Amino acid sequence: MKARLKKVCKECTDSSLMTYYYNIKALAKLAGHDEPPANHRWINSLLLKKIRKSLPLMKFKNMTIAGMKALAAYDKKDEEWSKAMTEATLRYNKQRDTQKRTKRESDNWPKEGYKVMQKLATTLHKDVQHLFNKAPAKITMSELWKMMRWFVILFYSEHALRGDLADVRIKRQGQNYIEKKKGGGYHMHIGNHKTVKARGPIELDLAPAVNKALDKYLVYLRAKTKHGFLLSTKRHGNKLARKDMMQLIRNTTKDRLGLNIGIQMIRVLKTTDHFKSIDESAKLRTELAHGPEMQWKYVSR
Repeated sequence: MKARLKKVCKECTDSSLMTYYYNIKALAKLAGHDEPPANHRWINSLLLKKIRKSLPLMKFKNMTIAGMKALAAYDKKDEEWSKAMTEATLRYNKQRDTQKRTKRESDNWPKEGYKVMQKLATTLHKDVQHLFNKAPAKITMSELWKMMRWFVILFYSEHALRGDLADVRIKRQGQNYIEKKKGGGYHMHIGNHKTVKARGPIELDLAPAVNKALDKYLVYLRAKTKHGFLLSTKRHGNKLARKDMMQLIRNTTKDRLGLNIGIQMIRVLKTTDHFKSIDESAKLRTELAHGPEMQWKYVSR
């Protein structure tokens, strides 16, 4: 499926292709398959009826897009799925334009707003601060993973990227990387992301708290891994996949806050928190890789 997608979606970024692929896998599981089948027949009226009945609007929209991308990969068309995708997208945009919270947002909206991420990062730091007293070579992969979890939550408490953090290298190499600035601190370059063709690369001077965390965390990361990326798996220390990082965030917020907060909601929380300030809003547009109109849609009241 990955090869088929790449063949028909030649203008898609690598991150977009992976998002489509994982969404197609999720759709296939809803149809009762472990992997996307070799033919298109599973994308049918029965599956569309099932997801229309069982999924909330945003998830339904994403699954109809996944269905259409899969059909394109199979070199097939389906008017019923095409119509459902168009209608779901229009309904979602109309809902977002009202700036009213979705049911899922209302159920999981923290009373502290975006600041809840800083609170969570502080809690996670308390869990791992004793590990930084160990020699880097002496920590286990599980302990490194706990350090990484703290760093991920801290990062998203300051910067509201999509899932691109999982693809960031720890030196200037590839399209997404961090590098140490001459005057101190770190700069992040995201040259491969969803809206790069419209918005260009994302250039971020990282927040002081993130810089301080990197100085501590990178010592241990470099001592225990060789893959060259910021994030690692818990058991073997391999590069962490984007979908697994996103699941880590959801699992952590659910476990520690009792709220199901993912990256999409983090971006809505930060946009809502910053929208009153014109200067902050302009700066945030660069971070989100949004235009003014799309940023307005992310405000939730």
